[in-house]
Order: sequence, then C-alpha cells, then structure tokens
Amino acid sequence: MANILKTFGHNIVRTFSPSTYRRPEPDEDGFYPVSIAYNASPQFNDYTSDLDKYNAVWSNPAFCKVVCLQCDLYSLGKVKVKDLKGNVIDNDPVLALFNDPNYMQSRSQFLWDSMFHYMQGNVYCYMDSNIPSVDNILYFLEAHKIEWPIAFDKQKDKLILSKASYKTMMDTVVKYRYEDGTTKDIPLKNILVLTDLSNGQGNWFKGRSRIDSLYKILSNADAALDSTNINIRFSGKYMVAGQADPKDVSKLPMSNDEKESIEQKVNGRKSVHAVKSLIDIKRFVEDIGKLKLDEAYRTAYFLIGSMYNIPRDVLEAYLQSSTFENQEKCVAKHVAYTLQSKGDDFFGEIAVRFGYTDKTITITWDHLPFMQVFKKEEADVNKKNMETMTGLLKLGVPLAEINKQLGTNYSNAKYEQPKATGQPTA
Repeated sequence: MANILKTFGHNIVRTFSPSTYRRPEPDEDGFYPVSIAYNASPQFNDYTSDLDKYNAVWSNPAFCKVVCLQCDLYSLGKVKVKDLKGNVIDNDPVLALFNDPNYMQSRSQFLWDSMFHYMQGNVYCYMDSNIPSVDNILYFLEAHKIEWPIAFDKQKDKLILSKASYKTMMDTVVKYRYEDGTTKDIPLKNILVLTDLSNGQGNWFKGRSRIDSLYKILSNADAALDSTNINIRFSGKYMVAGQADPKDVSKLPMSNDEKESIEQKVNGRKSVHAVKSLIDIKRFVEDIGKLKLDEAYRTAYFLIGSMYNIPRDVLEAYLQSSTFENQEKCVAKHVAYTLQSKGDDFFGEIAVRFGYTDKTITITWDHLPFMQVFKKEEADVNKKNMETMTGLLKLGVPLAEINKQLGTNYSNAKYEQPKATGQPTA
C-alpha cells in the first residue's frame, strides 16, 4: 500500500513542480503550445496509475469496506424494461441478456463489477454487438489492460462535428492485453465508455477518478494501520533496567550474566521473583488506547464514503448497530439519490446502443424490503391529500383549484352531504 500511495504522491508533485517546467517558445502562429505540465486531462496508457487505483481498494480496509458497501447494494438491483407509459414489459430479450451477460458471470456479479468500475472512475463495457439478444455478450474491461493507439491521443479532446468524423473515431482499434501478454484487438465501437464524473475534462474516453483526491486520506489511514501493527507487536514487550545510585560511582553497570538472569526470570512462569536489588520495568507501549489509532480507520471510512456521496447514516448503519427503521430509511434514500443515477446512466446508454426509442431499460430496487419505506410514505401522502380534498370539497372549492393546490389531476369529484339518520332515500 505504501508503494501505491508513493506513486500517487510522486505523480502529483511531478505534475505541478515548478522546477520541472520551462515555458516553451511560441509556435509559428504566435500561440504558446499547451504544456503537459499543466495538462489537466486524463492520460491514455497511464497503466501504473490505473493499476494503483485498482490495488488501492484491496490494500486499505476502510476503502474496501466503502467499495463493498456500494457494490453490494447496487448488485441487488433488478433490471426492467418499460414502455413509454411506464408499463413493465416482461418478455423483452434484454432481460434474458442481463440475467446471463457472459459465460463467466451472473446478473449480480455483472452489476457488482459495473459499480466497481464507476468507483474507479471509468466504465469500459465490451458489447459483442448492438443486438438486444440473449446471444449477445457483455464484459467489463479493466482500464489498466487497455492500450490506446498513440495517434489517438490527439483526438481525445477534439470536437466531433459530423457523423463521418464520429464514425472514423469509433472505428479505431484498441488492444486489450491479458496477464499472459497476449492481446485482443477490439474496435472502439464495441466498447461502451462511461465515466463516474464527466468525460468533458479534456478526454472524451477517460474521466477523472475520485481516488486521486483521496491520496492524503489513504496515506494517513495506511500510516495509522502501520502504527497499530507496530504498537501491538511491542505491547507485550518490556524494558527492564537495574536502579543505579548516581552517588555511587563505584558500582559497575549491569553485567551480561545479570541481564540474562533478569530476562529468564521475567519470561518465566513464576509469579514471585527474588532479586538482589530493585529494578525498573517499563512497557514499550504503556497505553495503546491513548494512541486512538482505530479512530483513524473510522475517519478514513467516513471521508471516503462521503467522497462517493454515501450518507453518514448509511455508513454508520454498516459500521455499527442502529435501529432497524432508521437503517432501512437511510439505505432506501441512498439507493434513490445515488445508485439510481448511475443505473440510469448505464442502462440508458445500453438502450441507445440497442436502438430502443419506444421503451426504456432501467434498474430498480423496489422488490427489496427497505424500499417499502417509500411506499409507506407515499400512502401517507395520499391519505393526507384525500383528507384535504374532502375538506376543500365541503367548502365548495372548485375541483380545478383543488388539483392545482394538491398537484393532482382528478377530472370528476364531488362531495355529497350525508343524509340525516332516518331520512328516507329518494
């Protein structure tokens, strides 16, 4: 982990260090060229940085817990297809595809990887074709294994103003290098490219990663873990010394035989030891609790979680026990406000690739128990609206005005005064 973080830090210092930057001479057109020292766009073929981001997740327990929390929740989602009126289509071929996206993964594993790559910064999804069929194949590609053509670097921030230019760009072939050194050529048109933040930061095909901004937090958490390991290792060790009289200069220092004798007695199993003179016993670590090293883990956990827009209530619910109702409500809101947007982004682009214009592909968590919180709240709102509507109708308020105030769209509603008891009906 330390080596990974050193690489992050080295890259940051190298980029912004004034000593490494010299202003170039202007070009023939009189404009200074854009220097790579101040180039904020993400770089292609930055294999070390991409791999460091990947390894950082598994090297830091706080970061790993945040990633697993987010990915585990996302993988519980269920893919649905709806028509433009919101009606669910149960027999669409896309449903079978996402239940079996490739030869090696299930639906939940595929969804887990989807969110993992989002948290890394970039999503590269290989699509064997743009046909919505169970025979299609979908895989997520690892960013550090993608090799982009050098010439393509010049196109990364170009404005594409015609379909012909876009087609030429998408016909570019990239190499995907396996761990054994072999490669597979993949046309860019077969890769769905999505970014966690934005692809408008100087590279249409590679966005910034939030992990870059976590360098100091991960460094501090890593140092705290090292300190914990060192102090635990020394917590069971003692330093023993004889008490010397500063006024008695004739007394010789402790001999090797005396040292060995003390060490044998301290390490022995006897509860009482007789010694010739008083000795001092000091622990290497007097009180490990005062170091508050566990707080560094908690701090890193909450800071990393907040970087990914995970509410503190959700983070606390997964870190320590909380009431069932509060946990259900905070997780449901997190799904609705954070995970849903990533799902809409991914499956919306999939629908475009499949040419879906009269229906949409979406992911939902409505089938899970904690999402029933919203249904209960919706029922409470509907009940209050009906009570309010009844009161307004009693007062003779026009239906159009009631719809305007309540945000409803009723076309026929009226209130009839209840008849008195015993009064014959017409």
